Amino acid sequence: MPQESTGNDENSGNKVISKKRHRAKEPFFYEGEKYVSLGQCCEIYGINETSVRARAWRIHCTWEEAVKHFIEKSNADELKKIFVYKGKEYQSVAECCRKYDVRAASVRNRASSTGCSIEEALDHFIKKKIVTKKNEFVFRNKSYETLEECCEVYGVNANSVSSRKYRLGCSTDESLEHFIANKEIIEERIQKFTFKGTEYPSLRACCKKYGIEDACVRQRARDKNCSIEESFEHFMTRKRKKMLDNPEFDYHGTLYPSLKECCEKLKISKNSVVSKSRRSGCSLQEAVEYYVKKQHNK
Repeated sequence: MPQESTGNDENSGNKVISKKRHRAKEPFFYEGEKYVSLGQCCEIYGINETSVRARAWRIHCTWEEAVKHFIEKSNADELKKIFVYKGKEYQSVAECCRKYDVRAASVRNRASSTGCSIEEALDHFIKKKIVTKKNEFVFRNKSYETLEECCEVYGVNANSVSSRKYRLGCSTDESLEHFIANKEIIEERIQKFTFKGTEYPSLRACCKKYGIEDACVRQRARDKNCSIEESFEHFMTRKRKKMLDNPEFDYHGTLYPSLKECCEKLKISKNSVVSKSRRSGCSLQEAVEYYVKKQHNK
């Protein structure tokens, strides 16, 4: 409970009593001096009466202690004490913070909330800034200028790391750890793939062209202990058979009742198309395209 000197205690002639409120017109004593009111005292010293009352209630100190706090604070501001940091003098904390590119408000707030000194708070933010420089990336306790540099060291694609991070909502570190742990599997997936003399950037690219699931090709290769090429050929054979069994045939966006009718319409041999597809490992559409071009070149 805030207390005030009313002028009756043994040392100064004032007795300190508990009050719920110091009335504006009641006399106020500070350092042996009598004032008409707390407001008059605050006005003379140039401090805010509301702030004094608020502090007294907030920390349960006497009015005199609250007044003394703000007077000392006011004097410190007026004197504009030089701020010394690491042996160098600055006109103010703000000036020092500007030099180190740190927000002065953040420094003061940390000092106030944690009870540390301004210097300690400034140390904290400077160290934090050094560790987290703009574009700097820290992984496994080692600093890199960028994420790309780190990924290059570990042989991982930086775009894939970023993409997985945003897609799954995980951290950059977690995404990077995933790609490092599965590096061999990923490299296997993106290695170049050759089928029937044609080189593709990857198995997936080849499968996409022929409408086959690359995951199925890999799974069959593991299950049957065969090569990726043999597994792919298996699915290509199945696909050709399925297309032959399918009565409808699509060519350049036109749907024909069957491959036979398409070949008759284009005046090419159906048997030649099927044979070319099996022999070359191409799709029926590609085989049709081959004979159409051959016919036009005659």
